Amino acid sequence: MTRIAIDSDYLDFYDHAFYSPYNADIVWERRCSRGMSKRKQFAFLEQQGLKTPNHGTVAEVYQKIRKDYSLSKGLFHKFTRDLASVVVYLDEYAHRGLGKLRVPLQLALDQYPNKYCSEFIQTTPSCDSVSYRYLQVGKKSFWLRYTGHDSWMSNYAEDVEVECLCANEDKFKFGVDYPVFAIDFIPGRALYAIDFNTAPGFKETGIPLKDPHEIYDLVEEWYRERPVATPGISTLRPALPKKEEVNA
Repeated sequence: MTRIAIDSDYLDFYDHAFYSPYNADIVWERRCSRGMSKRKQFAFLEQQGLKTPNHGTVAEVYQKIRKDYSLSKGLFHKFTRDLASVVVYLDEYAHRGLGKLRVPLQLALDQYPNKYCSEFIQTTPSCDSVSYRYLQVGKKSFWLRYTGHDSWMSNYAEDVEVECLCANEDKFKFGVDYPVFAIDFIPGRALYAIDFNTAPGFKETGIPLKDPHEIYDLVEEWYRERPVATPGISTLRPALPKKEEVNA
């Protein structure tokens, strides 16, 4: 069995099943802060054939939305001021509800014209929000539904309901070098992919993986049957030297 350690910037309930970096063969780098930037995420998701909302700098998205609506200049100004919104990414590397703002499109154009953003899509007719998460753990995958009550963020509201809809052995054939990842989707005119996360948390997700050692086995099995790595996005690296080697 390959001995795997975790190098992470957060804690999860299964971490203790992994080895110390000084007693491991491989270190799995599971860091929120070292994933793809938001613009690279959208490019990656589109490469997988997934639909995404309008995205780009605020000025670019403004022009894209302008082309989508046959409105007079005055009506479009009211639309962008009162109805249309964008999610502005102040920190393109942040996850877990951090580093982003929902801003009316006109205000975003005035204050953040060069910041990266995506078009905000209302997912319910109420103040609640809904998203779906595809979570891959080794060979197992899960579909989750997040409902955020009285919040535009479905998975990081004060009151969040999480449901595990189904579990199976299937997986997207991405061919990328990640033992664990998640893709978030929102419903609209299509199912839009909005986030690619290589360090998703498992707490309070309701997935039927309760044994930390089972999670370790899934990651270890994935590593043994590891697909060909995609250059530049590997999350596995050699372990630290063992203590006896350091002291030699």
